[in-house]
Formats: sequence, C-alpha cells, structure tokens
Amino acid sequence: MIGRGKAGVFSTILMILIVVAMLPVRAGGEEVRVNWLVEGNPGFFFDVAFSTCESGLHIYVAGFDSSAESGFPQMRVEKRLKSDGSLVKNWTYMPSEYGGLLYDCVIAGDRIYAAGAVYSVNESSWVILALDLDLNLLSLVNLTTIRGAAISTVCDQEFLYVAGISPTGSSEGVRVRKMRLSDLSLVKEYSSNLSDVNYAYDIALNPSGSQIWVVGNVNSEKWRVEILDKDLNLVKHLEADIGSSATSIGFDDDGYSYIVGDGGVLKLSGDAGEVKRYSQPVLFAKTLWLNNRLYVAGGESVGDYLRQVLYVFDRELNLLNRTVISMSMDADAMFLMGKMASDGENIYVAGLAYVGYYDYEWVVCSIKVGSYAAPWYVEYWYVLLALVAVMLAVSALLLLLMRRRKRLQQAPREEHPPEKEEQQGDTRPIG
Repeated sequence: MIGRGKAGVFSTILMILIVVAMLPVRAGGEEVRVNWLVEGNPGFFFDVAFSTCESGLHIYVAGFDSSAESGFPQMRVEKRLKSDGSLVKNWTYMPSEYGGLLYDCVIAGDRIYAAGAVYSVNESSWVILALDLDLNLLSLVNLTTIRGAAISTVCDQEFLYVAGISPTGSSEGVRVRKMRLSDLSLVKEYSSNLSDVNYAYDIALNPSGSQIWVVGNVNSEKWRVEILDKDLNLVKHLEADIGSSATSIGFDDDGYSYIVGDGGVLKLSGDAGEVKRYSQPVLFAKTLWLNNRLYVAGGESVGDYLRQVLYVFDRELNLLNRTVISMSMDADAMFLMGKMASDGENIYVAGLAYVGYYDYEWVVCSIKVGSYAAPWYVEYWYVLLALVAVMLAVSALLLLLMRRRKRLQQAPREEHPPEKEEQQGDTRPIG
C-alpha cells in the first residue's frame, strides 16, 4: 500500500500536471477582423491588383489599370497608408505601345522590386524594375529576348530571384532568373525545358535560405513543385493530382511548406515528402505563415456573389476560421495569384471586383489577425519536463528520508521493553 505521505506527494504532482494540461490556448485579440477595405477604379476597363508588400507606415500594391488614352493595360503601383488605406501616391507606366502589367512586388531595403510583362503586337516579354519607396523609377530591365511573363519574386540580402513562364519551342516552361539587387544584372538562369506546358505562379526561399521552391502546374491539370539550390540547380520536383494548379507557397518555422491552389492545401516536409493535405473545391490563391497559423486568401460563392474569403488553418491543416472579406460589397470579388504582406499584426491583401459593363476595379484590404504564438507550456515543454523531473527526484528523496526517520523512530521502541522488564524484575519485593 502507498503511505499517506507518499500519496500526498504524488497527488500534488498529479494536480500540477492536470492544471498545466488544462490551461487554454489563448489567441491575442480576435481571430480575424477586417480593419478597412478600399476600392479603386482608376481605368474604365480592366483594373487588377495582384500583390502587396509593406514598409514602415505604408503598403505598396502592384498590378495594372487600363490607360485612359489607349485602353491598353499599363503598369500600376499604389502607395497607401496602413492606418486607413488612403492613397498616398500612385505610379503608372506604359512600357510599350501595347502596354504591360506587374504581377508581383518585394521590398529589399529602400527599394521595391517588381516583375511583370511587356506586350507587343502578338506576344509578351519579361520585365523587371526597381522603384524607391516614394515610387520613383530607378531602373527597368525589359528582357525582350525572353518571351512570356515574369510572375513572382523573392530576394535575400544580395540577390533577386524571379520566376515565370517562357516558351521553349512548341511548349512553355518554368524559368527562374537570379539577378543582383544592386543593378539587376544577370547571375544565372534556370529553365525547366520540358515537353509539357508548365507554369510558375510563386517562388519562395525555405527558412534556411538554402533552397528555392517554385510552384505552378503541368498542362493546367495538376500541381507541380520544383526545388532548386541557390545556384539554380534542380534538386527535386514533384507533381500532385489535387487541382488544376498550385498558386502560392509558405513555410513555417520548422521548415514545413504549405502549398495552396485550386482544390486544396498541401503540407510537405523539408525534403518534399507529403505530410498532410486538405481538399476542398475552392480556389485558394495566396498563402502566408504568421504567428503559428496558416492564412489563405481565396474565394467561394456566398449568396448571390463570388466572395473574397480568408481561411485560417493550424499546423495540422485543421480549419479554424473562415471569414468573408468582401461581404459589404454588392459585387463579385476574388483574389488572384500574388503575395500577401504582413507587419506581424495585420495582413494586407489585394484583388479585384467586377462592377459591371466589363469594368473591373482594385480591392485592397487590411485584416487584423491575432497573435497565435504557442502557449508557454508548449513552447517551453522542455522546461516543464525538467521541472517535473526535479519534483519527482525531490519527492523520491523526501520519501527516502521519511522512511529512514520512521525506522529510526521504531528501533528504540523494539529494544526498550526488555530493559523495562529487567528493571521491574530488580525492584520486585521479596517475600
């Protein structure tokens, strides 16, 4: 049987463990809240926003609008306040007689790098440019020898990596270009050169910064992922039958990748092994890992309209929250490819809405998200384990001391009675 002291000690330890295990996981603030949503209709025809990036008090939005003079698309970058979305400044540029557009932007230091396409009579070519944070054009590289479009960008401290599509013979393949941030000069180039038609919609660096991941599709039938090293050598590629195309990729702090696109979300390990997938007939367009949560911008039909929706997943791809962003609009609205931006507390995302009569407008919004850091007893589990181990060791020592003390207390009582009997025998009266 367990002694009263031993049972008390173990009961105390058990109660501590139960209390810790029952502590709730609390998020800082509301899960999702729309801070503001602004609409912009600078042109009279097609106006589409693709990507956002942020710096300081401002966000920058890249896309295109329709030129008032010609009706052709022209590059457009907007600078807006984070606080309320009000427009500070916009930059537009008509790169050719037939126009052009920007798909993506990224900020490095005090420069904005953007990528897109320049149109000619019957084809398009790559274009990469740099602006300062006040939207002054610093440099523009029109790669007329590379047909297709530059679609996605990412950078480290020295280089800019640009992914897109480029025709190769009778097909189209993925192309990745490595350029110096300082002057946009070419360092190296990679092309998939496959017989199939391959598209690249997003490029990202893994957390260690040692690999470049590019996601897109094969023949618009299945997802494709290509993994390159920093020198643009192909390390691995994989394909997945989930939907027509993958459109965006994000990484968590442990190196797992989360790829989203038409039909679902796919979680991969660092070596591109499938861990888990979430399948749903929804167009997931953009993704961002932030504060221990995966945020995915997509769209689905709600009522009479196509709505912009933000989905929140945990690491195991459990859907925690679904918030309709464009519910206040009486219009079809959606998100396309391109990056979301965040300052740690808010997410900034851009898309488009159809306002009628073949007229499309920009939609830019700020979304407040909670701080979903893991609870202290999960983040510092090793400290808790060490504390429990110390408590068990101290408890064992206390039990040992208690047993020894009990034996010492019992030992005199076993020897004392005979002496008492002997003393009693000596004093017994005679006669």
